[in-house]
Amino acid sequence: QLFWEKRLQGLSASDVSEQIIKSMELPKGLQGVGPGASTESLLSAVASALHTSSAPITGQNSAAVEKNPGIWLNTSQPLCKAFVVTDDDIR
Repeated sequence: QLFWEKRLQGLSASDVSEQIIKSMELPKGLQGVGPGASTESLLSAVASALHTSSAPITGQNSAAVEKNPGIWLNTSQPLCKAFVVTDDDIR
């Protein structure tokens, strides 16, 4: 599926006492694109890209992806704007 992350929307992890585990905060420069972009779906997409590919993750390089992500999509990259990881992000 092209927008598989949408299937995971509204789901969250919980611990053994069924308390919802808080999602991690993403750097401010990491912004999702596409239909229904949310922090949770972006986190799922980035985690999946890290586990399934050895290629660098750069995000969607085309500015046109915001207009119609179904046409201008680079399927090897998560649905986020192109980004660069800085030393401050690592700290």
